[in-house]
Order: sequence, then C-alpha cells, then structure tokens
Amino acid sequence: MTDLAAHGIGVNLPAGWEGRVFRRPAHGEVAAAAADGSPAPPGEVTSTVLHAATVPLPPDAGDFASGAVASLGPSDVLVVLVEYDAGSASAPLFARVSPVPRSVGTDDFSPRMLQRALAGQAGYQQFANEVGRAFCLYVVLGGFRNRARLVPRANALLSTLTVAPAVPAPAPHGP
Repeated sequence: MTDLAAHGIGVNLPAGWEGRVFRRPAHGEVAAAAADGSPAPPGEVTSTVLHAATVPLPPDAGDFASGAVASLGPSDVLVVLVEYDAGSASAPLFARVSPVPRSVGTDDFSPRMLQRALAGQAGYQQFANEVGRAFCLYVVLGGFRNRARLVPRANALLSTLTVAPAVPAPAPHGP
C-alpha cells in the first residue's frame, strides 16, 4: 500500500491503484505542487479533490475524473471525493450523511448514477459532511456485472480514508 495525503485528505492506495489529492490554487496563489495545476480564474473558489483508480489517471482529468472514466475496463474502479465550500456542510444535501461513507454496497450502484452513461459501467454518488467539510463521494465501476468483485476493491480504499478539519487556504495576494 502507498500512503497518499494532502490538503487534509488521505488514503492508502492498494497495490495496482494510482491516485492524487490536489487543490487548484486560487487566483494569485502559488501552487503547492505541479500536480495542483494552474491557478483558477479570479473569484473562483477552489476545492480539494481525491482521485484514485485502477487505471492511469490523465493529468488533465476534471474534478470528477471525466478523463479517466472512459478508460475503465470491466475490472476497474474509480473513486473520487470532491470537496465543496465549507458553508455547504450544514446544507440539507450534505447534512443528511455524516461522515463520508467508508464502504458502499453492491446494490448502491446503478448505470443511471453516472455523469455520462457508458455501456457496462455503473456509479454511486453520495453527498456528505465530515469535520465541518462538505463532500461528494463518486465511485464508478467499469463493469456493473462485476460489482460483487469490484465493490470490495472500492471499499478497501474507502476504509482507509481520513479527513482532517480544513485548513483555510491563504488569501490571494492582490496587485
């Protein structure tokens, strides 16, 4: 297993998985790492994102790893955790579930839960809050028919998820 942690989010990546935790820098902020990417446009709020998958993750994948979903084969899994504005943690959408789930069931997956339907795939999505932070957990199975075998792989990763209280991002420097 490989420990992966940044921005108060951590997981242990099982063998055969790759992952990253990143937050694009706000406008005027210097990136902590090249993987965080280029700064956001002025006024855009940036958030922490976790991508973990059994396939290579493209460097330019969107927050919900749109660039990786199409490469999932019938034996692959993708786990995404996207943080939202801290003020959302008490909003009804996020407040119903706390903490972020550390396991999911085979019956929780549906082909209708995908952001973009791809033949054979299925998804799971849950909004939740933990330690004052608001998140969306999104899990994609490359093979819905293989869910009895793939869900335990997702759960092995999720069981290691750690979430620490948020540390505010530094204020951007103005001109």
